Amino acid sequence: MSAPPNAWKAVRGRPLCVALVACFAAAWASLAVPAFLGYDPWVWVLWGREATRGLPVSDGTIAWKPLPVLVTPVLALFGDAAPQLWLVLARAVGLFGLVLLFRLAARYAGPLAGAVAVGAFLLTPDAESRWLRHLLQGNIEPVTVALALWAADRHLAGRPGQALVLLGAAGLTRPEVWPLLLLYAGWTVVREPRRWWQAAIVLAAVPVLWFGGDRLVSGDALGGAGVAQVLDGSTVSRLVLALDNVAVAVILPVWVAAAAGLVWAAHRRLPGPPVLAAAAFVWTAEVVVMAGWLGYAALGRFLAPVSAVLCLLAGVAVGWAAALPRPVVARVAVALVLVAAAVPAALPRVGWLPAQVAAAGHRAAYEADLDRMVAVLGGRDRMPACGGLALDLARPAVEFRPALAWKLDVPLARVRHSLDNGPGLTLAQAGTTLDRRLATLPPAEATLVARNDRWAAYAQQCGTSLR
Repeated sequence: MSAPPNAWKAVRGRPLCVALVACFAAAWASLAVPAFLGYDPWVWVLWGREATRGLPVSDGTIAWKPLPVLVTPVLALFGDAAPQLWLVLARAVGLFGLVLLFRLAARYAGPLAGAVAVGAFLLTPDAESRWLRHLLQGNIEPVTVALALWAADRHLAGRPGQALVLLGAAGLTRPEVWPLLLLYAGWTVVREPRRWWQAAIVLAAVPVLWFGGDRLVSGDALGGAGVAQVLDGSTVSRLVLALDNVAVAVILPVWVAAAAGLVWAAHRRLPGPPVLAAAAFVWTAEVVVMAGWLGYAALGRFLAPVSAVLCLLAGVAVGWAAALPRPVVARVAVALVLVAAAVPAALPRVGWLPAQVAAAGHRAAYEADLDRMVAVLGGRDRMPACGGLALDLARPAVEFRPALAWKLDVPLARVRHSLDNGPGLTLAQAGTTLDRRLATLPPAEATLVARNDRWAAYAQQCGTSLR
């Protein structure tokens, strides 16, 4: 039965809702693109399954993030479909971030600005254009970008309450959001005192869910903070590394155009772009300081929201330049010249886009063969073993421990790193140094149990106790 005319009118009046539905449809269709979950998303899905059975337990390999683990227990109710459901959800929200980026840039300078902003953002947040791969593998950073941009959109729409909640949700994915959330909550209460209770709930929920959740799964409220401190070297070397990552977050023409857009917006007395630029500056300073003085990683993906703001400002600058009073032909020519000027810097990153898809497909091929290996070995109940289960993390440098733990329906701690040298079943990636070494050992030390194109299973130091 068709929907009433008023219902269709309501849907048409909510373009963001329509766009979000379209993003979910596109994300579902994108499952045809070979890609599997990244390491962290696999762990979140594992924790979600464990949460339905009791309490998740961290093995100390990744830092706690509340938002994913609030979602994955619900997905775990769908059994083996949970990993793909997370991919659909993460990809849909990530794609929605592109819609919001277009919408925000177009709000200031028209569709051309939106198109330039989105096109530039696809080439971020590092020199290898890994945003696409983060999206394909279900990483959290595309979600963070979408939530932050959605908060900005709701603020501009005169919905500070919605903006506050969305910014709070973003604060459950990245700690860099926290100072911005605190500032926005304070601004909201000053402007609308009646919202004090909403601000109080959001501000209380973030530390409770972050540190309280970490305390539950790891036994230490600051356990995740310790796990994330991975940078070695001097303070100066860490600062240089962080600043290098900031410099390559976007291509040079985007930096130049973003600066022009910021100056132009200030000249026009538009508060939005300068406020977004200030937020990006605060975020950047946090990443740099946390890397330099505290040893936290300063990966390009941590700067994805900064990249989004820079691309937005660059798109606005191009849109305004193309719209200056002049004949239509001249406007088009100006726009083409500005975009063409960025081509030399953009081409190397454009070349990385198919490489990122290929890398995701490469990982998917390894996981598919891992599925086949588990099936050949008989699964968790029939798998031959004399101790724990070990997994090789040698070349290619991809980590399959959580994927194997999911397939065997065991906690992550049950899948050990092979370098512990204890007795057990070792799954080595075929052709690696470990595979070749195990193949040369006497049967008492290592016995080949099964092999396929990408994996080899060895029973190590099992003697006669192999079952």
